[in-house]
Amino acid sequence: MEIIQGGAGDVDTAAIIWAHAVTARDGYDEVPTLEKARPGIENAVANEPSVLLLALEGGAAVGFLAGGPQGTDTAYINYVGVHPDAWGKGVGEALLRALPEALITRGYKAAELLVYVDNPRGVRLYERLGWIKVGDPAPHPQHGRLEQRYSFAVS
Repeated sequence: MEIIQGGAGDVDTAAIIWAHAVTARDGYDEVPTLEKARPGIENAVANEPSVLLLALEGGAAVGFLAGGPQGTDTAYINYVGVHPDAWGKGVGEALLRALPEALITRGYKAAELLVYVDNPRGVRLYERLGWIKVGDPAPHPQHGRLEQRYSFAVS
């Protein structure tokens, strides 16, 4: 597996991965269209210094990580997505292990993200890799699903 820095031309690839990942994770009946998935990814990397990492397997993108500034020296990671066909193959872990170097290169000292508390795969991964819970879970402002904030400091 290879982790590479993505760019503006990779937003659609990331959006397609995300659409398939959330469909499998949340049990949707249909995969969201590219038009529905794209804006979130575009917003995540709209401001510099942004981070868009792609995980490639055999030259094909199977996962991505995207985020950017939040007005501090801490990046907000909006997305960590792995195509369901690649679940259990270490893609998410590889992306998160590549993140510290990407953060340091962009001048960040830490990263934060939110994960749904009912996403045990994500929770286990973040905690195993040293992400620390920050505060108590809080309801998502749009639909009320509980989210936990996690933080990770780079050295």
